[in-house]
Amino acid sequence: MNINQLDPKFLSLGSALNQTLPNPFFGVAAAGPLSTQVTLTRAQLLRPFPQFLNINARQVSEGRNRYHAGVVEVTKRVAHGIGGRFSYTYSVLKDNQIGETNFFSTAGAGLPLNNYNYIAGSPYFDPMVDYAYALLDVPHRVILAPIAELPFGQGRRWGNKSSWADLLVGGWSVSAVVNFQSGFPIGVQQSDNTGLLGGAQRPNVVAGGDLATPGEYRDRLASADHPTATWINPAAFTTAPAFTFGNAPRTITDLRTPNQKNVDASFMKNFRLGGSKVAQLKIEMLNLFNRVTVRGISSSVGTSSFGQITSQSGFMRLTQIMLRFSW
Repeated sequence: MNINQLDPKFLSLGSALNQTLPNPFFGVAAAGPLSTQVTLTRAQLLRPFPQFLNINARQVSEGRNRYHAGVVEVTKRVAHGIGGRFSYTYSVLKDNQIGETNFFSTAGAGLPLNNYNYIAGSPYFDPMVDYAYALLDVPHRVILAPIAELPFGQGRRWGNKSSWADLLVGGWSVSAVVNFQSGFPIGVQQSDNTGLLGGAQRPNVVAGGDLATPGEYRDRLASADHPTATWINPAAFTTAPAFTFGNAPRTITDLRTPNQKNVDASFMKNFRLGGSKVAQLKIEMLNLFNRVTVRGISSSVGTSSFGQITSQSGFMRLTQIMLRFSW
């Protein structure tokens, strides 16, 4: 958080903030980089500490984080070859943590539009101004973890008297972990044109416009087949005029990153070799359906790539085969 931005009351000066004036620090070695410039902008001279450039507070002890959730969970012990667990979580996460980041969403949304909202004693002090849905908010999450023993082979319903049936299809069990969850909120920003040297600016939201683009998931991702596809509707935002604050909120819940879906599975077979000797074959597959997870949404209004998702995260299907022998 830059504590050396201009007081927002100076927004009314408009373009006069860019006027150059004689530099009172010229030739003063202690002024560092400011000592070599003959003139400075009016904005620089109106800073709280005009002899310095940005002064960044790295650890701001202001913040409120509230998480509310309801969880439904059903667990079934393995009986008759079937068991597992199901859970559904509905949650709301809100905060005003301006330094919060998210690997899948946009880190720029964590920047405060008005730094003085977070400085105790400031006439603008109100850290709750940016209290909103957090960048890590996930309203819906479903986890399925089924386990099934195939009913073939020794000790099971079918083929229990045939050694060949037991060898080929007996002793198999299958388990999986299935995760479905909502996307994360997105924060939209633009280059700073407030003239206050705060380093952050948000655009204006067009009233009544659709924030997201229509279409199928794959059609909204920028690719060789869809080079201009966007996840965010560029027409839903306009660049805030210079020397004004944009009206976009810190995070936008109606505009979220893509939902995440993933299935990991494990296939295991036991071979009984007589006595206490058992061989076990285990095949584990991560990202079973080879689904692409994406990140890196371009959320800066006014850039040619605004609204596009062009980066892939995670990994393709991974298969691991293990063989274990015990005696």
